[in-house]
Amino acid sequence: MNRSIVLLVTGLLCVVVQSTLAQTFEEAASLFQRRKFDHAKPILEQVVKRDNKHAQAHYYLATICLLPAHRDDDRAVDLAEVATELEPNNADYHYILGAALGTKARDAGMIKQAFLAPKIKNAFARAVELNPNHTQARIGLAQYYMNAPSIMGGDKAKAAEHIEAVISLDEVVGRSYKARMLESEKKLVEAEQQLTTLVQNRPSDWRGWKNLGYFSVWTEKPEKAIDAFRKYVAAKPDTADAYDSLAEGFLKKGEADQAIVQLTKSLELDQTFAPSLMKLGRAYEMKKQPKEAREAYQKLLAVDSNPNRRKEAEQKLKELK
Repeated sequence: MNRSIVLLVTGLLCVVVQSTLAQTFEEAASLFQRRKFDHAKPILEQVVKRDNKHAQAHYYLATICLLPAHRDDDRAVDLAEVATELEPNNADYHYILGAALGTKARDAGMIKQAFLAPKIKNAFARAVELNPNHTQARIGLAQYYMNAPSIMGGDKAKAAEHIEAVISLDEVVGRSYKARMLESEKKLVEAEQQLTTLVQNRPSDWRGWKNLGYFSVWTEKPEKAIDAFRKYVAAKPDTADAYDSLAEGFLKKGEADQAIVQLTKSLELDQTFAPSLMKLGRAYEMKKQPKEAREAYQKLLAVDSNPNRRKEAEQKLKELK
């Protein structure tokens, strides 16, 4: 065959392959953005196998590998490292590297943690350097400074600086995180005040009401939780999670019938919403209706890939036999 023809055919094939790969990635990206991670993951695996220089595909896969249903810390770190090497000026990629390293460090021994600590700090710091408005990276740095011993660079004053910076960038995220940090220090009055200030300042933002509601559940204040969750429902009446949260308040108060009403609304919006199926089982157990409870847990197992919920549902089914 004429050499020029061979080159032409080869070039055309490359164009076709690149076009197909782009379409494949676009499909995976769409699934990822819609949180269809089970479907996005195998497609992204194909993309990185065929193009090991596709930084965004590596980033998406690293993110998925940090989710409970797909957790693989080592792979998440490897993928994130490739993404940052391919695009060293992308703050999101450095953030996900810090998150992956931090997740890996949680289950590591002290020697391994000491080895990983500077890498975690550097990844989050680089993300903030590239994008000072990156709230999650600032939270990552705050967590590092708050929890690391001083010999590894721990510094509570620096942690506080980053938390205040997050509050100035996104008050909902910042005050919610500050409340969690105060909770961890057993400063419950101060934590509740952060959430109360948040909903006073941002009464139309559903996130503040949801966070105040769950804090109230945890601190044994079901009436306050129900009131906060009602405001969450008013702000987001088209989401299954809002009714699911309100049901949590009623369950905490011991009102199973009211919880079932809210869970029914949640499942009407999304019949596969696993948290509501789990709570529905709990509500029927509270009402001493084992048959209905079993049905709820069985439905959950048919649709949910979360290992922790599946384990709990399987244990409940054994207990209800």
